[in-house]
Amino acid sequence: MGNMPPSMMQSLILFLLISTGFGAGKAGVIKGDTVRALSRFLVDFTLPALIIISMQRSYTVDLRDQALRVLVISSLVYATSFPLAYAATRLYRGAGKPELGVHRFAMCFSNVGFMGFPVAESLLGRESLFIVSIYNIPFQILAFSVGVVMIAGKGDHTASARRGRGSSLKVLLNPAISSALIGFALFLGSVRIPDPLYSAMDLLGGMTTPLAMVVIGAVLSQTGFSRVFGNPRLWFTTAYRLALHPLLVYLFAKVIGLGGLELAVPVLVSAMPVAANSTILAGVYGGDSVTASGLVFVSTILSLATIPLIGWLFL
Repeated sequence: MGNMPPSMMQSLILFLLISTGFGAGKAGVIKGDTVRALSRFLVDFTLPALIIISMQRSYTVDLRDQALRVLVISSLVYATSFPLAYAATRLYRGAGKPELGVHRFAMCFSNVGFMGFPVAESLLGRESLFIVSIYNIPFQILAFSVGVVMIAGKGDHTASARRGRGSSLKVLLNPAISSALIGFALFLGSVRIPDPLYSAMDLLGGMTTPLAMVVIGAVLSQTGFSRVFGNPRLWFTTAYRLALHPLLVYLFAKVIGLGGLELAVPVLVSAMPVAANSTILAGVYGGDSVTASGLVFVSTILSLATIPLIGWLFL
C-alpha cells in the first residue's frame, strides 16, 4: 500500500466512503426521504461553506488574473462541449428525442458538486477549490438554462421552456453559484471572515467530502441493476464522459499552454461522472429519467477506476 500512487490512494478512500453509504442504504439506515434531505443539506449548506472558505485567500493581482483565465477556459470548454455532444449522438440510431437529450446532457455536464469538489480536495489539495469554484460558475448557469432545453423530452415544450427560463432567472439564487460569487467578492475585497464563524464554516465545509460520498453510495444502493446494462449507447456515453472528454480537454489545455492547477482542474472536472441532477431534470422536464439514472450509476461506479488513472496520466 505504501507504493500506491496518491491519486489511487485517495480514490480508494472515496470508494470506501461510498461503500459505507451503499451498505447503509442496503440496510435501510439511509433511504428515501433521508437521502433527499442529506442531499439538500449538502447542496444548501456544507458545499456553500466549503466554497466560501476555499476563497478565503489573500488578494493578489496574479490570483485575480488566474481566476479570470479559469472562467474563460471553463466557458470555452462548455462552448465546444455542446457541438461535440450533438455530433457524437448522431451515431445513436433508433434513440428517441428524450434519450438523446439525456445523452447530450451527460456528455456536457459532469458531477462537479458531489464529486468534483471532494475529489479535487483529495487529489489536488484544498487550495485547488478556489479554482474549482470559479470553473464551476458556467456549469451552474448553463446546466439550468441550456441544459434544461437539451434534456426536455416529448412533453409540453412550451411549459418546459417557461420552466427553463424560470430556472435560469433564479440561477443566481442557486447556493453553489451564490456562494462562489460571495466568496469571490470577499476575496476581491480582502475581507476575512472572523472567528468563530470561520472555524464553524471550516468544520461545516469539511463534512462535504465524506457526506457526499456516503450519499452517493446510498443513492447507488437504490438503483436497479437489471435495466442499466443492456443499452450500448449508455456505455458509449459513459466512455465519452470518463475518458474521451477529459482527453480532449487535456489536449486543448496543453495546446494553449496551461500548467499547474489551471491544467489540473479542467481535466479533473471533465473526468467526473455524469451530473447527478440529470435524473432530476429529466423527471421534471419530460426527459428519459431511466437512462439518466443508468448513466449516473454506471459512470459513478467506473469513475472510481478512471479518476486515479486520469490523475496518474495527466496530473
